[in-house]
Formats: sequence, C-alpha cells, structure tokens
Amino acid sequence: MLGVGVFGTLFLVSSCTASFVTVNDRACIVDDYVEDNFDAINSEAEKEGYFLPGQAYWDFIDQKVDDTFDYVVENAGTQKNVPDSYVQSYLQYLDASTDEEKSQFVNEKTLKAVIRYAGYNDDNKEELWANFDSWTDEAARSEELKDIAPTNAYLTYFKKNIEDKTGRILTGLTPVSGYYGINKDTFVEGKTWKQAFSDYGFIEGLLVYPIGWLLYHFTLTFGVEGNGQILAIFLVTLICRSIIVLASLNSSSNQMKMTELQPELQKIQAKYPNAKSNKYEQQKLAAEQQALYKKHDVHPFRQMLILIIQFPIFISVWGALQGSSILTTGSVFGLQLSTTTYAAIAAWDFTGETPFAIVLFLLMAIAQFFSTRMTIWIQNWRKERIVGNKTVKVQEDTTQTGIMKYLPWFMLVFIVFMGLTLPAAMGIYWFFGALISILQTFLTEFINSYKKGSRHKDKKTKFTKYNKIKKAKKNSKYMKLK
Repeated sequence: MLGVGVFGTLFLVSSCTASFVTVNDRACIVDDYVEDNFDAINSEAEKEGYFLPGQAYWDFIDQKVDDTFDYVVENAGTQKNVPDSYVQSYLQYLDASTDEEKSQFVNEKTLKAVIRYAGYNDDNKEELWANFDSWTDEAARSEELKDIAPTNAYLTYFKKNIEDKTGRILTGLTPVSGYYGINKDTFVEGKTWKQAFSDYGFIEGLLVYPIGWLLYHFTLTFGVEGNGQILAIFLVTLICRSIIVLASLNSSSNQMKMTELQPELQKIQAKYPNAKSNKYEQQKLAAEQQALYKKHDVHPFRQMLILIIQFPIFISVWGALQGSSILTTGSVFGLQLSTTTYAAIAAWDFTGETPFAIVLFLLMAIAQFFSTRMTIWIQNWRKERIVGNKTVKVQEDTTQTGIMKYLPWFMLVFIVFMGLTLPAAMGIYWFFGALISILQTFLTEFINSYKKGSRHKDKKTKFTKYNKIKKAKKNSKYMKLK
C-alpha cells in the first residue's frame, strides 16, 4: 500500500505542470502534419468504410482560407476570427530585409495555418478547429456542396487521427517567437513570464518558465547542435541541484547526528525488547527516543520533508525540458532530445536515434543506481564505524525504518521507468544529476568527518592541557609543603 501510495502521488503531481502549447501553436503543428499525411489519412479512412468528402469541399475550404487571409492583411485588426498578433507579425515579415529577421515573424504559410485550424468560438475564446468547423457547417448547408460535404463520422475520424498524432507534442515553451523543429518549419509564439503566471499556473510561472528561459539562452550561447544542448542541460542541472543542496544542508547534518546517536538508541531499545507487541513498552520506548532526539535537536522525519521541497523542482525541470522548443532544433549523436527514449529505442534504427538512446538510457540507469545506493552505503559504513559490530538485537521501529528503507528503491524504479517514457533531455538531466549527487555525498561525508575530527582534536587538546595544569599545581603544592 505504501508503494501504491508513493507511485500514485508521483504520477498525480507529475501531471500538475501545464503545457505551454497554445491553440495557435497547435494549429501550426496540425497544418504540418496534415500537409505530410493528408493522402494517408484519407486512404485509411476509406479502408475503414468512411464516406470521403469530394474535392470541391476541400477547394471551398482553401478558398475560405485565401479570402480570409487577403481580408485580414488588408484590414489588419478588424477580423475577429484571426489573432491580430499574427497579422501584425506577418506585416513585419513583409518589411524584414534578411532571412534572419524573417525567421522571427509569421510567414504566409503559418498565418494561413492559424486561419484554417484555429479561430474563436462563441465565447470569443481561441479554439482549435473553430474556423474549420464553421466553414464545414456552411458547406453542409450549401446546395452545391451538401452532397459531398464530410459526414460527422468522417470528421470525427479525421480530427481524432490528427490529434492523436499531434496532441503529444508539448514543445511550446520559448521566450522568443520563431520557427522550431528539426527543419525549423513550425512556428511557436513566444511566452512571457507574466503570461506563464496568468495563463498556465503558479508553479509554471515560479519555476518552469525560468528554467525554460535559462535553457533557451544557454542553448543559443553554446549552440543548438550536439554538445551545445548537452552543456546547456548540464548548467541547468547544476543550478537546480545547487538549490536542492542548499535546501538539504540541515538534512545532511541531521542524518549525521542520527548515526552518531545509534549507540544510545540501541541502549534504549535494549531496555524494551517487547516494544513491538507490548503497548506499554512501546509508549515508553517512543517517549525516551523522542526525549533523546529533542536533547540533541534531531528530527527523524526531516529527510522525508526534504523530498517535499525537492519534488516541485524535479517536476518543474521535467516540464521545462519536455516543453522546451529550442531542444527540437538540433540533435545529439543523431538523437533529437525532444524524442522520448522509448520511441527512439523502439524504432530500432541503428542509423538514426536508436544507438545513442540505448547508451543514454543505460548510463542514466547505472548512474541513478549508484546515486541512490551511495548514500545508503556510506550511512551503513558510518554506522558500523560508530556503533561497531557489537550491536544489540532489538525490534526496530518498522514504520520509520520501512519507509526510509524502501523509498530510495521506489524513487529509483520510478526514475528508470520514466526515463523511458520521457524525452531524452530528461535522461541527460538525470544522468548529470546522479553524478552531482554522488559527488555531493562524498563531499558531505568528507566535510562532516573533518568537522568531527576537529571537534575530537579540540576536546583532546583541552583535556591534555587541563591535566598538565593540574599536575603542575600539584607539584607546586608538594614543593611548598616540602
């Protein structure tokens, strides 16, 4: 039940970040997909027994798009079913003189894609298929087209086929509008920090957007191909892990104190050998343990509270890497980092994305295993060094021990599983995060050991100095007496 609860919570919270893909972004994605797969969609629909609309219907839709395009360009800002920002961007595109300048603005193809597949509903809100559905209804009422207009069954099949293929594309997070994708042919409108808060949510504005902003500028700085993307993800990982390290400093110190208290805890537990079955002994044991913790300012469950701080950061990095548009513009060893690791491996194409996807997954899984186990191994080594082999056989507190024993395994299985189903960029983040975690574990142990050694040395020095003074006073008193 604990495992089910942990996994349920992880999956529930992991769905809390909203996609930054707008209706207009989705219209551009749909247009690209339909352009490449229109014949295949209709061929499959015909095999399934759907009545295909006649060519005159598609010509009617094209004419509506062309007429609307001409009107909004000539009368910018007066057509309510087309976003004025896209019209103004197209006008800037016409005035741009270089290809680099033009790449930041909407071209004719993009504006027509938004006109065709987006629009405004009756509540004056942007909605996918709004214009398309309105013109289809008009065609169905027309005497000339009503016999060849699409049926509701065909329209449902047509839209579902497209949305199933394009709905999983979530790469809409970018602070700057432009063309993204492996061929840089899909326009994505830029989002502001204020927009992230108002349109998407508090976590998106507080964490996801800033991480995406950093990733965008780091990638532009180091390059959108190969090592540039890897270095950008590494820097983002380093910044996020540094925040987590600062937040968990007290937790590390708390864990060290817990280990040092093991001899005293065992003495207390030895006094109540039947605590598991005897409620009186159980209460007495708990009271003495709490008194010991309070005396040394130790909080047994602080380690679990740190996870509450770490998890929003983890989810936000997940959302930023999954939604970053800039990561779709290049590849690393043939692997596009916005591609899910499972899709790249399942393709089984050893001339494309598969080889690096397999290597990345294995490196990530191995690094995560050692990162998860390293802390436990060092804690056990430290405990054995402090307590020694002469431990007292007692019945442990199964609640806390069980949670802390199995939680790392739950997290390891979760990360490895999600490493397959998420974009490859998350695999790189988890790989670097694991390496940083291993380094943090060694540094923390070194610093704690050094501090502990310094404290013991100071105590020993003070004790030796005290003995010398005491001995000198005794000798002086003896000489006077003599």
